[in-house]
Amino acid sequence: MSDTPVEQAPPAVAPAPVAAPTPEVTPAPVAAETSSPEFNWTGWDGSADSLPEDYRKVGSKVADWYKSANNDNEEELGTLRAMYSAMLDGEEDPRVKQYHEELQKLKTEYEQRNTAFSELEQNYEALTQSSVNEYVDRFWKDHPELADNEEKLETFSKFLEEQNDYGGAWDGYQAAKLMELPEDAIAIAVQAKKDGVSDTYALKLAQAHNQVQSLEAKPSTEDMAKAVALAEAKEEAKKPRPAAKLTNGATGAARPQVAKKSMGDAKSFDEMRSLAAARALRVHSGGKQ
Repeated sequence: MSDTPVEQAPPAVAPAPVAAPTPEVTPAPVAAETSSPEFNWTGWDGSADSLPEDYRKVGSKVADWYKSANNDNEEELGTLRAMYSAMLDGEEDPRVKQYHEELQKLKTEYEQRNTAFSELEQNYEALTQSSVNEYVDRFWKDHPELADNEEKLETFSKFLEEQNDYGGAWDGYQAAKLMELPEDAIAIAVQAKKDGVSDTYALKLAQAHNQVQSLEAKPSTEDMAKAVALAEAKEEAKKPRPAAKLTNGATGAARPQVAKKSMGDAKSFDEMRSLAAARALRVHSGGKQ
């Protein structure tokens, strides 16, 4: 073998990455320079109408603002001038007169409104009293039995009192209906009223309770059927047997002035049987046919 060293190949070098193409940047649009219209500001008379067309709208708004502010200032300055002038001349402060006139104006308006309110209040009271009178007249017309019965009238009056045992004052019509119910139903209505229920619905609760109690007290359909059957059986037992009916009331002899009926006088089969039974009874008792 040869002692000559073998040269090694250099390591492979990776290729450099290729850079991505840079996108083209579009330059931002540049606003076109606008030139202000030439105007002789030195010779401007201060009127918005004399401004260039582009300035008139803004100028008009600015002029209005300054005009309003200037008017306020002028009014304040005028008041101060009058006040100082009066003070220098030894006269009364003009503001006193101004405030006095405003006060008198407010007093007049207050009196007018107070008078109008008093008239409305009087009209309202008159209307209320008229409605109450109509209600009372109609109530006594609908319930003459209360006016003629002192006992009922005394009980009814207790329902109308503010402080009573029935939860407070009741409406007259509701109280009159409630009085007709039993005590347990009245107790239901009173408790409902104490709980804040209106008179109308408290009465309905009492009436519903009374109806339920009445239905529970009534016999069932089955019980009623049994009672009817028993009554019919008793009536049937009271009826005499056919033979007893035929002989019931038969006597030995009739009055001599009354003519005896014969079989030919019978108008029905039952009558014929009755005549035959009577004849048989007479014969059996020793009488004559």
